Parts: sequence; structure tokens; C-alpha cells
Amino acid sequence: MASLQGLNYYSSVCSQITMGNEGYIYKWATTLWTYLVLYLLGAWYMVKELLVPHRTPTGGRDVKSMEEAVSRLRSEGVSTGTVKCFELDLCSLASVHNFAKAFTNLGMPLHVLVNNAGIMFWPWNVTEDGHEHHWSVNYLGHFLLTHLLTPHMAASSTLNQPSRVVNLSSSVHYIGAINFDDFNNEKDYSPQRAYAQSKLAQMMFTITLNERMAKQGVLALALHPGVVATELFQHVAWAQTFPRLASTFLKASYGYDVIISNSSHFHLLW
Repeated sequence: MASLQGLNYYSSVCSQITMGNEGYIYKWATTLWTYLVLYLLGAWYMVKELLVPHRTPTGGRDVKSMEEAVSRLRSEGVSTGTVKCFELDLCSLASVHNFAKAFTNLGMPLHVLVNNAGIMFWPWNVTEDGHEHHWSVNYLGHFLLTHLLTPHMAASSTLNQPSRVVNLSSSVHYIGAINFDDFNNEKDYSPQRAYAQSKLAQMMFTITLNERMAKQGVLALALHPGVVATELFQHVAWAQTFPRLASTFLKASYGYDVIISNSSHFHLLW
């Protein structure tokens, strides 16, 4: 199990995760329960008003999955707290803005933002804003969300307790290339190239964000969680054709240690 060293720095840590009702994110949330107050966001955002310390819900992408996650957590012994839901659709820039306003109105601190939501190898399609889906979900939506929330993170940070942004990326960024003339790659679309481009953009954003925000107490990190069992593989042909083979190494718990290590060690890196 990954170390949770550093969480005792905070009596109450506010953390957000995009798309939290799948695989290793559920494992991440239930483990952190023991250590801190945790807030999660998904395609829907869930905030728990605590009645007892050290409890948290987990989030999903719609009301049904959210309710199922809450029911599961209840069955595992969590009996206190209430849930508030706010819509957050990374395919809609207006939705991202609306969520940021809603979060600001809550008056909460923010110490950790884990940008976990992502899609892979989807067929051609564009969002309501005219952006290709990989570009919008994997990069642009998270970019805007992070931009709108970093002031909260800077305000919540202290010298010995920096806030941090953790972007779940992919080693595929190594083979990615940015088409600056056509981010949508509409003329010669390839799901593989679109995914790799979005992950490269995410990596470039992480590096630049860390350079600009580190002195304000906000660290930015990117990680490759490994090949794990989530809905990310719903459009991957081999995983659908050979599910039994895929299940031998697509384990949700594999990615959990990586996320925990990058989101729970609160120490200065510069």
C-alpha cells in the first residue's frame, strides 16, 4: 500500500477528483477516509457536510452512479453526513464555469485537485463548444477547471503544506504531437492520435503550471497510473474482444497506489 505520510499536516483537507466512481478512484477515496476530510467531483460533483470527522462520499458521472456509490459506501459502514450534487460536464466549458462558481460560493478551502476524468479512442465527435471530445475531456476541460480553481488552492496553501494538482496522464504522451493548425484533427482523424495529442497537451500544461504556481504554494504533477480496469477501455478493441485476457492484468488496485503516492505526500519539492 502506498504511504500516506503527510496527511496529518491537515486537520481538514479539501480534495477534489474528477470522475470518482470507478476502479482505483473508489479505492483511493475509501482509503483516505481514515485520514482526512475528502471532497470528490465527477461528471457530477459531490460534497459531504460532515457530522463526524474523517468521512467522505465518492462521486460518479451521473445521479444513478452517484447514488450507487453512496449506497455502497453506506453498506461498508459510513452512516453519517449529507450529500450535495453539482453538475460538472467536462465537454461543456459553460458547465465548468458554473461548477467553479458553485464551488466558490461554498467558501471552502481546496488543497488537492486530482484531474482523473478521461476518454480514450473514441470515434469522431465534437462537443457543444465545437471541440473534439478527447481534446475537451482530457485536456481543455481540466485546463479550464484548474485555472479557475488555482486561486483557491493558492489561498489554502502554506509554506510547509503546499496544495497540489495531480493530472492523470499517460505514457502515450511520448508519441503524441500537437496539431496547432487543427486541434480537432478533423481532416484526418485518428482516435489514437487524438488521445496521444490530448495527453501530450496535458503533460505540457502540468509542467508549465508547476513552473508558474510553485512559488505560490501550488505544485503540479502528472502520473501514469498504469493499465487498469475502468471504463476508459470501452472503445479499445482488444479489451472488448478478449475480456478474459484483459482481466488478468487490468486491475483497478494497480493504479491506486500511484495516485495515493502523488496526492498524499505534502512536502516542498522546490
